[in-house]
Amino acid sequence: MAMQMTDSFVYEQAFSRNIGWVTAEEQQVLRHKRIAIAGMGGVGGVHLLTLARLGIGAFHIADFDKFDIANFNRQVGATISSLNKPKVEVLAAMAKDINPELDIRIFPEGINKDNLPAFFAGVDLYVDSLDFFAFSARQATFSICANLRIPAITAAPLGMGTALLNFLPGQMTFEEYFQWGDLPDDEKALRFLLGLAPAGLHASYLVDPSAINF
Repeated sequence: MAMQMTDSFVYEQAFSRNIGWVTAEEQQVLRHKRIAIAGMGGVGGVHLLTLARLGIGAFHIADFDKFDIANFNRQVGATISSLNKPKVEVLAAMAKDINPELDIRIFPEGINKDNLPAFFAGVDLYVDSLDFFAFSARQATFSICANLRIPAITAAPLGMGTALLNFLPGQMTFEEYFQWGDLPDDEKALRFLLGLAPAGLHASYLVDPSAINF
């Protein structure tokens, strides 16, 4: 039955309703692109499945964590059946269930200085989905993207909106924008928050400010 269902998958049919937003030629370009996503939680899991439905053909995904019941409010891979299971394995299976032709490589130990070269090998785009407080990992990933001239995106959910920052080859880098350097983590957190939402527009509709602990 699984073989029959896989045999019935036709890429052009599966993503035909993307045409109009992209051309048929652009859809085939997306089919052969490889995207790296670090973090498979509330941000990265949604990014992966959304991009899989866009028809992206290959991914590198990294996360060392497992799903917990506290993840249920916003993490797309968090279900009763996925409790205590590695996030990368759960999300890889969900993505392959959308497109069984996916070339998807998992990094179950997360990202670190030893595996960053492999994580970014052949990658066309990096999508940052790390935890807010993963300062060293975020600094390292954006640095290598700048060096390798890989476009890097942060699309961070804030309230009911998203802070979208694109760092493109040859343009302003993550470090030039946030100026983290060797600052302590508290200062990095402040600069990251202010850099993501300088006007703080999302704060006005927070109904219970006591839920936020800076």
